[in-house]
Amino acid sequence: MRSFLETFVPLFVSIDAFGLVPLFLAFTAQLSRKQRRAISFEAVLAATIICLGFMFLGTAIFGLLGISTDDFMIAGGLILLVLAVMDLVMPGKPAVFESEMVGIVPLAMPLIAGPATLTNVLVLSAHHGHAMTALSLAVNFALLLAILLSADRIARLVGSNTLKAFSKLVMVLLAAIAVNLIRRGIEGVVD
Repeated sequence: MRSFLETFVPLFVSIDAFGLVPLFLAFTAQLSRKQRRAISFEAVLAATIICLGFMFLGTAIFGLLGISTDDFMIAGGLILLVLAVMDLVMPGKPAVFESEMVGIVPLAMPLIAGPATLTNVLVLSAHHGHAMTALSLAVNFALLLAILLSADRIARLVGSNTLKAFSKLVMVLLAAIAVNLIRRGIEGVVD
């Protein structure tokens, strides 16, 4: 159970399902309920394929480029830290043209399967194995799908400002995970 939580929580934080609700609603506002439902499935499926592909091919790509997991932990941690800080001080999601929000791009990539999630997938699979990371991804993406399908109800229930506040709290946790990745990467390089 501990190994599952150690893979589930970082992925939950980096995916930030509740933080995606306001964006999803804003950019699907003109669409019918049926179209929103289709976009939810499309985005989660595409993000799943991207993450699983990166989990299995990422290490091979590193081998070709001469990059170690420790190098990726440091670089990924720095990227996560920058993204978390940008999200905390700027409105909206960083590096996203919100007016172009549609299904696969940029909803699935880079919002769901962005640098934060991909970094976590690779690092977690190296430390906890592919099976545990894939299980945690599956549970996180099932939760994400349920949240996107219930986005209207969630927004009415808790309010848009509460969702935004929760998203900012998640970004603080992401910054802490980023610092942890950088620290572990540096320790791995020094040892």
